[in-house]
Amino acid sequence: MKFKALLFDKDGTLLEFHKMWLNVSRGASEQVKAFSDNHQGNQTVTVTELLLAIGVEGDVVDNYGLLASNPVEDTAIAWFKMLEPSVSLAEFTQVTKAAFNNQVEENPEWVEALPGVTEKLTSLKQQGMYLGVATADTKDSTVYTLEQSGLSELFDYVGYSDGDIEPKPAPALLNAFCEQCGIEPHEVIMFGDTVSDMEFGRNAGAKNVGVLTGTANHAELEPMADLVIHSVANFDPLEFNELI
Repeated sequence: MKFKALLFDKDGTLLEFHKMWLNVSRGASEQVKAFSDNHQGNQTVTVTELLLAIGVEGDVVDNYGLLASNPVEDTAIAWFKMLEPSVSLAEFTQVTKAAFNNQVEENPEWVEALPGVTEKLTSLKQQGMYLGVATADTKDSTVYTLEQSGLSELFDYVGYSDGDIEPKPAPALLNAFCEQCGIEPHEVIMFGDTVSDMEFGRNAGAKNVGVLTGTANHAELEPMADLVIHSVANFDPLEFNELI
């Protein structure tokens, strides 16, 4: 087999994205807005405007927006510029991260693996594949959601964006996966639901599989993907080996 390892984005690829992150972003924006109002922030900025700034409009999440593709630090920067509270950016960032983490941890019913993903990952693990996660989410939220979904024990590596490593689409997380498992980037297949995920895999020298269970459509993923499938649950490693 050409490939030894599979690296997955988390939300929208392994876990259901829209129910959780629409709710989380709404709750977090309300928390952050209240904090800002209590610290001389711009009270004319609305929660709706905060959500639009990170790519959330009603029930639609922009594949290129901050919520879909970027670490929460980038959301904090965007909101800080809009709200201008009388605190430091560092403090505001910690408040924003805590707001997102709290929303996730206080609502476990929002966390669920996508249909068929648990069984597929178990099968791939039994076939001898190294499995990893590379997400734009924080450490606390990543650990919690993987445990809550029942997937955590399946992974040899879990990489997250928490301010201590360059986030996707830079290749750092994939390189760390390779180093931990003793493999090379060309032996890795990267799975993701965003264009940023595909850029990440390509930047690192891996092959890419785009999935349609998150925020991007087929036309957005296809230019950067070696294969686009409906879901991780539909992936066949033997067929992919023959394709590449």
